[in-house]
Amino acid sequence: MVNSKSIWLLDTPTLLLDLDSVDKNLAQMNATRGNKRVRIHFKSLKCAGLAKYLVQKGFPHFLCAKLNEAEVLAEHGVTDILIANQIVGDSKIERLANLAQRSNLVVCVDCPKQVEDFARLGKKHGVVFQLMVEIDIGMTRCGVLPGTPALDLARLINSLANTKFAGIQAYDGHLQLAPVDESKEGKIRDGIRQVAETVKILREAGIEPENISGSGTGTYTYAVADPVYKEIQPGSFLLMDSAYVKVRPEFQPSLTLLTTVISTTKGRYILDAGSKAISKDFNLPVIKDHPEENLVKLSEEHARVEIQNEGPIVGDKRLLITGHCCATMNLHRSVVAHRGGIVESVWPIEASGRYD
Repeated sequence: MVNSKSIWLLDTPTLLLDLDSVDKNLAQMNATRGNKRVRIHFKSLKCAGLAKYLVQKGFPHFLCAKLNEAEVLAEHGVTDILIANQIVGDSKIERLANLAQRSNLVVCVDCPKQVEDFARLGKKHGVVFQLMVEIDIGMTRCGVLPGTPALDLARLINSLANTKFAGIQAYDGHLQLAPVDESKEGKIRDGIRQVAETVKILREAGIEPENISGSGTGTYTYAVADPVYKEIQPGSFLLMDSAYVKVRPEFQPSLTLLTTVISTTKGRYILDAGSKAISKDFNLPVIKDHPEENLVKLSEEHARVEIQNEGPIVGDKRLLITGHCCATMNLHRSVVAHRGGIVESVWPIEASGRYD
């Protein structure tokens, strides 16, 4: 693929990233982050080229959902990494020991067995693992209960020779896409209250958390307004999708899928991309710049679009805004970075299709 080529001349389906929109989203985040550090979620990106672009733009802090994502970042010189997940099993902790020797790595834990395994393998490899205690503030996924259970785990971490307590992880993922209303606001504030109470208990016990991290694209403004969090963890704000624009319309969709019309008939047309090329996890994709055209169904290799009036002809191109940006990045092995519709680069998506 040649740089300086128009995106409209590319074969389809092709995943596209509009760098002008990325820059605008970064500017919007900078304008609303307050005094919080922004740790961008790499599970949304999975692309080292994009991560390095963000470092150049002044965003060097990342978190990951999977070990392989952290390894991709470190392999490309991005070394400020939080794995906001529980990494279990000797083989994976051995990989973490190697990673910790070439990055500033922090990992989440939520039970004594995990801590003890880190201590045992840390001793074997001469590594002191930095561990954050994850607390459950309503998502009912991973995490210990707030308060005393978090204190007990922090004490265990600090009591062992090869582990160090690095802070508190508290993510309100269940609220990210919730409609903006009083109920959502109350639940967010209740989560923040649980974090603050946990931090208070830790400090009363003489344990100071170096970091208090959490929140996301759909809730970060509340974390910014409260003093307890030291950093926020947005990811989707950078790419956006047809679900997130409903709760964060101030950010622009930068990730799209270029498609071609392959069939037309009265009242509808068909595109050459389906669920194997674009995610519908949270919402159906939408046709960019054509609100009068309604994408109603994705099959594996096709999208069906309903129209009221005269529509495109066979061979015309359409841009789709994804139904879930993170999952769509995971479906592709490269993304075309463009500016003003002109190709600037093609970046591999190194962590896509991997679950280790």
